Amino acid sequence: MNGEVLAGRYRLLTLLGRGGAGEVWQAEDTILARQVAVKLLRSLEGDPMDAVQRFRAEAQSAARLTHPNVVATYDVGTEGDHVFLVMELVQGPDLAKLMRTSGLPAAALVEDIALQGARALDAAHGAGIVHRDVKPGNLLLAPDGTLKMTDFGIAKSAGNETTGLGVLLGTASYVSPEQVRGEPATAASDWYSFGCVLHELLTGTPPFTGPTVDVVMRQHLDVPPPPATRADVPAELSNLVMHLLAKDPADRPSSEQDVAALLAPANQTQVLAFTPPAAADVLGVGKWEEDSDEPAPRTHRAARGSFPLAKAGVAAAVVVAGVVAALLLRAGVSNDPPAQAGGTPSAPVQKATAAPKTTPKPKPTPTTPTPTKTTPTKKPTQKPTQNAQAVLVQRLRSLAAQVRATQQGSRSKAPREAASDLDQAAQAIDHGDTESAAEHFYDARQRLFEAQQRHRWQPTQQIAALFFTISQSLPRPEHDGNE
Repeated sequence: MNGEVLAGRYRLLTLLGRGGAGEVWQAEDTILARQVAVKLLRSLEGDPMDAVQRFRAEAQSAARLTHPNVVATYDVGTEGDHVFLVMELVQGPDLAKLMRTSGLPAAALVEDIALQGARALDAAHGAGIVHRDVKPGNLLLAPDGTLKMTDFGIAKSAGNETTGLGVLLGTASYVSPEQVRGEPATAASDWYSFGCVLHELLTGTPPFTGPTVDVVMRQHLDVPPPPATRADVPAELSNLVMHLLAKDPADRPSSEQDVAALLAPANQTQVLAFTPPAAADVLGVGKWEEDSDEPAPRTHRAARGSFPLAKAGVAAAVVVAGVVAALLLRAGVSNDPPAQAGGTPSAPVQKATAAPKTTPKPKPTPTTPTPTKTTPTKKPTQKPTQNAQAVLVQRLRSLAAQVRATQQGSRSKAPREAASDLDQAAQAIDHGDTESAAEHFYDARQRLFEAQQRHRWQPTQQIAALFFTISQSLPRPEHDGNE
């Protein structure tokens, strides 16, 4: 069908994927001269009227959602025996493909996905829509790190169930216990499915697997989910997944606010009041490199300013992680031995006794004092503890990957070179060379800063937040002239 034009307007270009009864094509809107995604029902098998009604219901559900974390819907129509849906084109893989091609994402990225996915669900549920098919294949990750929820093909408006009782829609590995029992899907069902997705991102498999659909269904009903543990996974993230997978819908988180609260360390919640610099400031003027009265250029990402609470939630979570890493670094260089419960007590100080009488010594003959040369002692370099080192290495590698992903839309080679610097910084930390790591890190930031000043590159909010967090753990090199 390559080259075919639908409704005299949409020219099909490249097949992006197949799933179920549908195909997704990259296409050209010949009227508006833009690239779009076209979801095409290959044929109207069964009842054509039902297929058309379902497709139009999908378009109506998705068109009501206008949110950065939801794929925008532009049009719906028919062409011969085909029904098609026109959507925003997202140049990035879905999470299922991401895991197949790149392996499991870093814990920091999964945290970010958790927050962005929570925003998408908040938007859908706020519009009275239950998705009912939240799974890795329906979550796309754009090159700038934005998560996009798509495929509302089996979505329903709250209170308007379009399928009969006992008809179970969705994928078995991600379906909620109440849906298995034949009960209507609710917003809480979407949160459970999202928990299954996060579990798979952390462990490589959904929480429940089996040889048949029936076996998987029974596990959703009766079997406690296995913990989502991994060496680099914070306890808060694992705890969030377990809460999302609660059998009782009332025990699950039900908003982005709930998700953010579970991700924040309990002893650091007061840090949430801190608002870090915006993305344009962290790598731009930022009041770190130099002061300037020139306003930072407005970018497409800056449009997220209409969601201040959501931005503050993401930034605060990253800052909390940075503070924890900094505390670990300080703890790792303490010279005092740790207190040990039940350990050997230190020797008591003996009471002073009367000094014995001594014969006074004759006064020495005055001599010219010989000057002594003192050598200044060099302060020991603070090195991170093993746990803090692992966290720092992981964050540097995550930052390198995100910077490298921006190369596609940049007119500068700075992202590629900066990503290489960040990889070298991570390697240096892995070998215990904090000073070399700091040099590579700040070299990377300077490259991107200069590219941004020339309007040849722009940071994403995630990149800016990671630069801010890592800078709290890596001191500037002494020769750095940007102090």
